[in-house]
Amino acid sequence: MKYRIAQILSEKTLGTAGTEVIDIDVQDPISQLLFEYKSTRVSNTNAGHVAGNLTKIELVDGADVLFSLSGKQMQALDYYDQVKVPYSFRTNAIGVMELLTLNYNFGRKLWDPLLALDTKRFRNPQLKITHNPAVNDGSATAHTLKVLGMIFDEKQVSPTGFLMSKEIKSYTAGADGSYEYTDLPLDHPLRKLLIYAYDDAYFPWQVANEIRLSENNDRRVPIDEKISTLMKWVNSHYPKFVEELYAVLTTVISDHYVTPGFDTEVFGGADGVAGAVGVEAGTLHSPCGLYGAGSYNYRLQVSGFNPHSVVPVLFGDQADPEDWYDVTTLGNLKARIKAGGAGTAGAIALFAQQFRRY
Repeated sequence: MKYRIAQILSEKTLGTAGTEVIDIDVQDPISQLLFEYKSTRVSNTNAGHVAGNLTKIELVDGADVLFSLSGKQMQALDYYDQVKVPYSFRTNAIGVMELLTLNYNFGRKLWDPLLALDTKRFRNPQLKITHNPAVNDGSATAHTLKVLGMIFDEKQVSPTGFLMSKEIKSYTAGADGSYEYTDLPLDHPLRKLLIYAYDDAYFPWQVANEIRLSENNDRRVPIDEKISTLMKWVNSHYPKFVEELYAVLTTVISDHYVTPGFDTEVFGGADGVAGAVGVEAGTLHSPCGLYGAGSYNYRLQVSGFNPHSVVPVLFGDQADPEDWYDVTTLGNLKARIKAGGAGTAGAIALFAQQFRRY
């Protein structure tokens, strides 16, 4: 076999909240890590998205951080990397498990021979996964985690580097029209800069309205644009994010934290009875306000764009490392985010995908 699938962590029952530390003992290059997370529902009430239960997933080698993202950020990045939707099963049915699949891609695609994690170049790589099952269901305690590695086996590859993704900054949005400045890293070329802009009942551009990048104290401005305009362009090049939702609904509207953050649509019907699903007027984002014709279980399909209200800035041909944004020769690179009209409760984060050479 040219490739193999290795169990980095066999399925493990986690504690109520904490951090799981996993040694990476694999000696062959890793193309992708797959995280399979399951959480058993105790309540029909949703407090957040199940991806929020994984508050931080990072790979470290001592003090060297090789990647560090939240579950929401990793799910969104995987979608924008692979141009397809990672599998998930969503529910609020008591006693049923929600399933989340997160992929971290070290290369441009699965089995990329040029970009992969060469573990032999590091001393003691470890995964650190911080978790809390109560984020999306305040009463939940039962949850599990499995980690798989997609490994080069008989196929001999000599990767030149890997894709390293980290959160640069997170903060609470300021007043409408205010600015937040962030120094962007210059140590490695940039492939993507991603903007997380979330607030309940708002669209991404209502939280982060504009982005401006400035090189060397405004000597050059490579981008100065509205987030809403970037979304229209990005969403013309990506498929809709589609997920399955098995929902327990009544005639009273309840919130459901879905993955798409824009143009959200919900279709489906009751399980085994003639019951139509209703969507609260104006709900085109997360959370969706849903209700039913009666108290039934509903099989629904949710679709939309911009998972977790994340909008990417794509630098160059995403398949060509030589075409990415080489910031290593700059004196400084600043991002300026203009706050939207959502008020001062919105959450904004910037995270970057860099090409780290060996």
